[in-house]
Amino acid sequence: MSFLRDLKRFIPTIIAGAAGLIVLIDFAGATPTIDVVARLLIEWAALLAVLALIVGLLSVVGGHLRRVLRRQADWGYSLVLLLAMLLVIINGTIIGPTTGGYTLFPSSLVEQPIRDVFHAVYEPLGAAFLALLAFFSLSAALRALRRRTADALVIVIIAALVLALNALPQLQQLPVLGESVRWVSDYVALAGARGLLIGAALGAVVAGVRVLLGFDQPYLDR
Repeated sequence: MSFLRDLKRFIPTIIAGAAGLIVLIDFAGATPTIDVVARLLIEWAALLAVLALIVGLLSVVGGHLRRVLRRQADWGYSLVLLLAMLLVIINGTIIGPTTGGYTLFPSSLVEQPIRDVFHAVYEPLGAAFLALLAFFSLSAALRALRRRTADALVIVIIAALVLALNALPQLQQLPVLGESVRWVSDYVALAGARGLLIGAALGAVVAGVRVLLGFDQPYLDR
């Protein structure tokens, strides 16, 4: 491997691989010494992640603030982003819940005000986007029917049956239709979902091993 002859790449690779192996061995159950070292590495990583988040936050704020002050194109969106960011930060640091209301400057960081903001803003927006998906799904079904292929016909029929069964629970009482759809959902769909999860897990393991061995080096600035 070429990075063995380049100290600027070799040293970071050794450090990353050793740190990853120590944490991996600690998850598998190791001695108290390795446990202490692994916890220290995890704390360092968490601290670096927080610092990187702060630097990224300041960079985003600076870029959008300059756009707002200079009235550049689409500066209104930047203003909305800055106001939303400020609202979330204030709700998590300055405002805290009390009995029957809120108080300023709580003794510790809290999550409930942020959850209230998400319930009031994010959940209605999510419901609206999901409602729009119904029209996209209908458009996709019509385009699939125009193709006049067997695969598209099977997909549309199954989707229509599942939608009908969920919309009309009385259809689930039918002896053949309800049992067939439940069998497909419990076995075929579940097997496919488990296959996707297993594939994703294997891909994550392979990616982690490649990083530990130095074949992939995402931590290097190239």
